[in-house]
Amino acid sequence: MKTTTLNYASRDGESTICALVWEPDEVASGGEAPRGLIQLVHGMSEHVERYAGFASFLCEQGFVVCANDHIGHGKTVSSAEDLGHMPLEAGEDVLIADVQTLRETVLDRLSVQCDMRVSGIPYVIFGHSMGSFVTRVFLTRHAFGVRAAVLCGTGHQARALSSAGRALTRSLAKKHGERYVSSFVDGLGAGAYGKAIKGAKSDVDWLATDPEVVAEYQRDPLCGQPFTVGAYHTLTSLVSDATDPRLARKLPHALPLMFISGDEDPVGACGAGVHRAVEMYRRAGIERVSEKLYPGMRHEILNEPIKDEVHRDILTWLERQGL
Repeated sequence: MKTTTLNYASRDGESTICALVWEPDEVASGGEAPRGLIQLVHGMSEHVERYAGFASFLCEQGFVVCANDHIGHGKTVSSAEDLGHMPLEAGEDVLIADVQTLRETVLDRLSVQCDMRVSGIPYVIFGHSMGSFVTRVFLTRHAFGVRAAVLCGTGHQARALSSAGRALTRSLAKKHGERYVSSFVDGLGAGAYGKAIKGAKSDVDWLATDPEVVAEYQRDPLCGQPFTVGAYHTLTSLVSDATDPRLARKLPHALPLMFISGDEDPVGACGAGVHRAVEMYRRAGIERVSEKLYPGMRHEILNEPIKDEVHRDILTWLERQGL
């Protein structure tokens, strides 16, 4: 497997996006065309290097994988002070545009490298957690050419709560500035998830049942930063649009969607929120929507003890879609 770093200008006009591309050796050498391109969209307060194991599995199956650190995340930030911050205005649009730019860049690169048309390379998008909401909104704008989408660790919060969150974060930003970190807002957001785990030994035990996964997350200097009110405003805007049934009807009815989560994941209300999301898309006319909950697992099922099973389930589902 070959790993390549790509850098490109963010739609925010200020940041330089850091992205990774993982390729099977036979594709990287130009000897074979890839089975497809799978783009990963990461979650809140983390970064793409955490997906290297999943990317390695996909490369073994013949896929090329790409992913970018969002603005305010990972190696895209220019300083540690920028971790956890996204702009109050247009943050949602920036995230989606940056994902689309990477998609176009890597597909163009592969088409030249493998001497084939861009349209001949199957494209799949995988979004986890905040990335699942980015992906859900992304599909309302850029679904043309998407062969399948996997939504991991997603939820379906009431839109009234998102509206209240946007109003609150805008008010706090007006008073304190959009880089203000509010413990109250965080307690309503990511901070609330820790309270959902009985007997939790840390405030991030909701991420995984494996204490070493939790400890590794806590040790990682690019993980766990609290969101600013600007970033929370962007997140609540994403959630609001992702849960809007009017926007869901914009997706192609034949687009296959796979929802996967742990049944003890508080982001998905321990399965109830995942069910609501699935039902929204089915009511919107999406013809192929599948759902699987993993018993006893929490938020990061790609890092849980059953991760090999998750990998196999994703591959089997992709193969059922003709990939």
